[in-house]
Amino acid sequence: MNREEHKKLYEINRREFLKMTGAGGLALSSASLFGLGSLFPAHAAVAGKDAEERAINGVKALKNKMKGDTLTVMVPAGGEGSFTASQPWWEKATGIKLKISVVPLNEIGDKAMNLAITRSKKFDVVIPSPFSLPDLVESKLAMDITDYAKKYNPEFGGPNGYIPPLATLTMYKGRLHGLFVDGDENSLHLRRDWLADSDNQKAFEDKFGYKLRPPVLFDELFDQMKFFTDKKKGTYGAWLYVSPFYAKWTFLQLHLSLGVLPMDKDMNPMIAGPEGIRALEELIAAKPYLHPGTSTGGWSESYKAYAEGNIWAAFGWPSFIKYMNMGKDKGGFSKIVGKHMTAKVPGRKLQDGTILRPCRNTFAWLYMISNYSRNPEIAYLYSQWMNSPRISAEILPVPGGYFDPYRFNHLKKEVMILYTPYWKEAADVLRFNIENSYPELLIRGGAEYMTRLDENVVAAYQGIKSPAQALKETADKWEEITERYGREQQKEAWNFVTSTMYGKSLREAMNLGNPPPLVQKLLAM
Repeated sequence: MNREEHKKLYEINRREFLKMTGAGGLALSSASLFGLGSLFPAHAAVAGKDAEERAINGVKALKNKMKGDTLTVMVPAGGEGSFTASQPWWEKATGIKLKISVVPLNEIGDKAMNLAITRSKKFDVVIPSPFSLPDLVESKLAMDITDYAKKYNPEFGGPNGYIPPLATLTMYKGRLHGLFVDGDENSLHLRRDWLADSDNQKAFEDKFGYKLRPPVLFDELFDQMKFFTDKKKGTYGAWLYVSPFYAKWTFLQLHLSLGVLPMDKDMNPMIAGPEGIRALEELIAAKPYLHPGTSTGGWSESYKAYAEGNIWAAFGWPSFIKYMNMGKDKGGFSKIVGKHMTAKVPGRKLQDGTILRPCRNTFAWLYMISNYSRNPEIAYLYSQWMNSPRISAEILPVPGGYFDPYRFNHLKKEVMILYTPYWKEAADVLRFNIENSYPELLIRGGAEYMTRLDENVVAAYQGIKSPAQALKETADKWEEITERYGREQQKEAWNFVTSTMYGKSLREAMNLGNPPPLVQKLLAM
C-alpha cells in the first residue's frame, strides 16, 4: 500500500470510527472560566469575563464594518461534526453566518497552500495540522495573530487554560499564528486484566526477576512484549508503528528517550550517532513480538487489532481510549470493554538518574486565520470563541468530531467519562503525557525531513539497509534540506521549537534552555 492509498484509507476509516464513537454534547457552566496567570494581560483590551464573552463583545463592535455576512471555514473531513454542532450557537450569538467547507483530510494541506499561491479570499479560517504551520507562515497564508490575542485574551493560562506546552504548538519563531484545538499525544495503552492476573504476575517475576507493572522504562516494556507473545495462543506483545508514514514516530520516541534530539542547536543531524543506531536496532529487535499487521497497518488497523483482545501494549491517541470502551451494545467493536488501561509513556534512566519519559504529539489541529480573509479580526474572534474553555468542552464529544482534550477543564469528569469509566486515572495520565510531550519537526520543510527519515527507518526494519546506513543517508538528506531552506533561518525555528514546544521536564533534563519571554508565563504554570 503506497502513502496516498494509505491516506485515503485513513480518511475513510477515521470517518467511520467517528460516526460510531460520537456522544451527546455537554452543558458546562460558563461561570468561573476566567483564566488567571494567562500569557496575555488578564484584563485584555476588550471587556468580558472570559474568552468566550470577549469574543462575542469583539464581534458586536466590528459587525457593522464586516464585509459580507458570512465566514467560510475549511475543515478536515471527519471532524466537521464539531463545527456543524456549534454553528447555530455562533449564528444566534452574533448574527454572522458560517459556511463549513469540508475537505478530504489528506488534501487540506495542499488546499491551504493553494490558497497561499492564488491569494484567494475564499476562506477566512483554515484548520490545518501544526506540522503544516511553518510552511503556511512562510507562504504568507497564516496570519500573525499575536496582537489579536493580546487584545482579546484567549485564556491560554489559568485553571481552564491549555495544558502546557500545547499552546506553543501554534507559534512559529516566537509569534502566534493559530489557536490549538486537538490534544493528540500518544499515550501507552495496556491490558488491565492481563496486568492484574495473579498467574501472569508470578510467571513474569519468576522469569525476569522483578514485578509486572505498567512499564516505567522501555526495557521493561520490551520484557513485557516478550512475555505476552505466544503465537500458539495468538497473543502479541505490542502494536508499535513500523509501517510507511508511521515508523518515523516510533523511532524518534526511542531515540529521544535516550536524551538526544534529532538535530543539535546548529541543525546538525544527531540521528546517525550511537543513540540513533541503538534505537533503530531496538525497533528491529522487537519484530518477533509485534502483531503481524504492524508492518503495513496504520492507526485504524491498530485500533481494530487491539480491540480484538490479543495484544498487550500499544501507543495511541486519546480516541483510542474511547474506541476500546465501545462494545456492540453501544455500536462499537471492542471485545475488551473495561479491560483496557491508559498508562504513562515509558522512558529511560539517564546518567544523572533522571528518568526521561517523552510522549510524542503527532497530528493535532489548529485554527489558522488566512491573511487574505476579508474579515480577519472577526475570523480570529470566531476561532477564539470556538477555542474558549466552555465552547471547546461542548464540542469535544459531539458526533462526527474527533478533537481530544487540551485544556485543563477538558480533564474533568463531564468530558472524560465519555472516554472511560476509569476517567480520573485516564485524566491524570493524559495530563502527565501532555506535560512530557514533544511535537513533530515544526520547522519549514518538516514534512520533507520526516519523510526522508520514515523511508529509511522502514528500509532498515525490512532488512533492505543496515541501521547505520539508513540513518547516515537520512542525515545526509537532512543536511541538503537544511541548506536549501537556509541554515540560519532553520536554526532560529528549531531552537524555538526545542526551547518552547518540548515539555518542561524534557527541557530541563536535556538542557534545552528557557523559552522566550513571550511564552515563559505560559510554560511556568
